[in-house]
Amino acid sequence: MQFKHPEILYALFALLIPVLIHLFQLQRFVTTRFTNVKFLKQIEQQTRKSSRLKKYLVLAARLLAFAAIIIAFAQPYFAKNDVSRSWNTRIYLDNSLSMKAKGNQGELLKKAVQDLAENIPGKGTYNLITNDDVQTDLNKEQLIDALKNTTYTPVNSTLETVFLRINQWASKQKDLYQNTLLISDFQNIKSIPDTGNQVISLVQLLPEKKFNISIDSVFTTDTSPDNFNLNIVLHNRGNKTVKTGITALDKDIILAKSTIDLAQNSLQTLPLIIPKTHRDIVLKISDKDCYLFDNTYYLSFQKTAKIQVLLVTDQEHSFLDKIYTPDEFHLIKKSPKQISFELLDRQQFIVLNTDLKITDVLLNKLKSFVEKGGSLVMIPTAKSSVNGLNNRYNSFALGKITDKITDSLLITQIHFSHPILKNVFEKKIRNFQYPAVHTYFDGFFPNEKPILSFENNQSFISEVQVGKGKVYLVAAALDKKTGNFTQSPLVVPVFYNMAKQSFLQTQLSYRLGKQNKISVPKKMENESVVHLVGKQSDFIPRQEIYPDKIILYTDASPRSSGFYQIKNKDTILQNIAYNTPKEESKLQYLQVNDLVKAHKNILVFTQVKDSMTHLANLQSVQSYFKWFVLMALFFLLIEMLLLKFL
Repeated sequence: MQFKHPEILYALFALLIPVLIHLFQLQRFVTTRFTNVKFLKQIEQQTRKSSRLKKYLVLAARLLAFAAIIIAFAQPYFAKNDVSRSWNTRIYLDNSLSMKAKGNQGELLKKAVQDLAENIPGKGTYNLITNDDVQTDLNKEQLIDALKNTTYTPVNSTLETVFLRINQWASKQKDLYQNTLLISDFQNIKSIPDTGNQVISLVQLLPEKKFNISIDSVFTTDTSPDNFNLNIVLHNRGNKTVKTGITALDKDIILAKSTIDLAQNSLQTLPLIIPKTHRDIVLKISDKDCYLFDNTYYLSFQKTAKIQVLLVTDQEHSFLDKIYTPDEFHLIKKSPKQISFELLDRQQFIVLNTDLKITDVLLNKLKSFVEKGGSLVMIPTAKSSVNGLNNRYNSFALGKITDKITDSLLITQIHFSHPILKNVFEKKIRNFQYPAVHTYFDGFFPNEKPILSFENNQSFISEVQVGKGKVYLVAAALDKKTGNFTQSPLVVPVFYNMAKQSFLQTQLSYRLGKQNKISVPKKMENESVVHLVGKQSDFIPRQEIYPDKIILYTDASPRSSGFYQIKNKDTILQNIAYNTPKEESKLQYLQVNDLVKAHKNILVFTQVKDSMTHLANLQSVQSYFKWFVLMALFFLLIEMLLLKFL
């Protein structure tokens, strides 16, 4: 037992006073005359015995009554922990999209919020961590308000991030009792970070249904003049084959319908043909499975803009003519003397393949073009000299050519991980008819990233980042006399992807909660601001304005899937679509019961209410004040009865 005011217990010494009074109290005797003194001795003995017993019983009752009163004012209590220290409870509440799933009593997140609000103890302060917000030093009422305002977010925080923040708080609040509670479905988590000596309470909330069908991705193939040929990749995350229906709609108009038998735990592709007259399309799955949020998929088709390509050359014909065809590219050939600054401002991709002199003014303009985000390829000719190339390279601070070497070398190294060649080959090629060159330029470029390399490990084609743009360096002339690279199958994907990646094409859809980069081909004033507008949201994304385009960056916003308009004032520049992250559709959960075996400091609860009861027990203080007051009254009553009837 503990006392809130233990100093009052010194008053127990005052109990000596009634003891002294009873011991030394003087008795006043009354003389009574008797006619017969025959029984006087016997009466005197009986009177002395009863008086002494009554005196001791009254003394004990008074002592116990006063002792109970003193102890009551000292406020006795029982607590599992020192009440002089305050409590701080850290609650991680997972508000990711997967918490939209329904459990036995409704949506997982809503049920967790309800149980917390109804059962949270009022003692101490609380820190609330969600995937997109952190609130500290909340009392009970503030915590309930914060819980009621918690909404779903596409942002998914990792447990490592959560524990990093918790450990930072723990190191700064060592004088507090610290309690940590994690409420989540623990989706896509294989293990929990090291918790040290902290006691961690886990509440895992799992969906009632154990199967899920989602649209993994959508791509187009063999697009005809009149139709979009959609390939819908469906994912069955269940242990049985399911017949699933897909409907394509434009608002309320049904464009196409189809069904497919999805094998258990498999990915399968369903083709649909959509007329090109429709641009914003919604795909819907008919099944009601675990996650309903991934049963709708949004697509927004854009008019494909041709990439502006400028070939600076003095040759009438080039191997690039067959690569940059009119259906995807707008190719312009000019000699250095014919190039105007206005022409450069309209380009996305420039190829420099000439031995003619490039003026310093033009080189500075090309450098500015690259630094603002453009892409430039520098290809030497058979007549190029070391000094002439270094003059161009020095303007961009790329590096230095050291020598022109005449020697036959094979181009044997294909850097498959480079973005230019990524996804070009289904697998790494070993037996390949490698192209060769007979003359090449040797040099040193410290920041280059090789795309193709010679057999001696020197780069044949490489990339150097300059500002926001890229410069691609070619180590040899690309003609039949110098080598046979232009007849190699490698030439097409390399130069095609260089041009394609110079201009960021708008995708069919983007994923919520991811780093997205969106290019809008529109000439804007520097003071202009672009908005991203949805049905229930309007926000300004991070943006960069270029002479011929705007680059938008989105990550935490928007928060819900659907169609959005890119607007400048009242002008709609483009429509785009957002869908939920793929990871939210997986039915992979942490086996929390296994954690208890490996970590003795981890407590697992099946319901939020149980975890709150445990927290309340840790904080509980059982007071005995009223019991000692009742005891005091009881002994006073005993004293009164003794005085009256004994």
